[in-house]
Amino acid sequence: MKYKSCETCANSVGRVNIAGNIMMIIIKGYMGVAGRSTGLIADAIHSCADLLATIVMMIGLNISEKEKNDQYPYGYGKAEYIVAIIIYLFLFAVGIYIIYHAAIAIIEGRRIRPCLSAAWGAIFSIAINELMFRQSVCAGTQINSPSMVAKAWESRSDVYSSIAVLIGILGAKMGFHFMDPLAAVAVGVIILKICVEMVNDSVRQLMDQSPEPEVIDEVNKVLSKLNPYITVQKVMGREVGRSLEFEIYIAVPPDIMVDEGEEIKRMVIDLVTKSIERKTTVSVRLVPDKDNKF
Repeated sequence: MKYKSCETCANSVGRVNIAGNIMMIIIKGYMGVAGRSTGLIADAIHSCADLLATIVMMIGLNISEKEKNDQYPYGYGKAEYIVAIIIYLFLFAVGIYIIYHAAIAIIEGRRIRPCLSAAWGAIFSIAINELMFRQSVCAGTQINSPSMVAKAWESRSDVYSSIAVLIGILGAKMGFHFMDPLAAVAVGVIILKICVEMVNDSVRQLMDQSPEPEVIDEVNKVLSKLNPYITVQKVMGREVGRSLEFEIYIAVPPDIMVDEGEEIKRMVIDLVTKSIERKTTVSVRLVPDKDNKF
């Protein structure tokens, strides 16, 4: 984490998103109905989904911060990936719903003529969602929270969908009546695309995906400072929510004393944890190297 204030900012993300989404639901819902815009009503439904997603994200963050116990000796870090999957499966269903109803409007040839006031609802949505995206993605990256980053990109999808809605409203005003429901279809497609990508990413993380190659390279670089008689055989790592876990195999001379082996373990753990900015757990395994002796 770069700055101490990042944690304070991260703690406020949930409250900011809840307030922002409630405001957008009211404004877009009212302007969508009053302005007769199918696209803006779809966008208001999207904001309802965002509100639920934010609440689920906050629950996931609270679960992941629980201390390790006998039942979960490795902690609750993966709860965030499960929460992220729940968020996106729900939004996937919302996307299907929006596409279906908008497609029916196009097929039936409904003459949808939204008022220009509906465009202001879309403009308002673009501005608020972009601000929420920037706060959430920055805070989520700094505290390494997958569910917060997932929520951030969901807010960015709102920006794109609101831009599509704005174009649809303006197009319908110019006489292209199909453009407003077509904008709603675009909203649904954007939602589905992001859902598929983010669920795929969360599933990979649940399957103990290794950290970025640069992280493993950094660990190997740090461990190169060890005693020349100590050989690093293997470095394995995995993402666990906000934290990282490493399992490191060190080849040591077979004739070392127990206290010497424990000192090597402490040295390896100290080197790795100090070189990684994120919360890190390190397990060290010593294996005999018969070719080397102190």
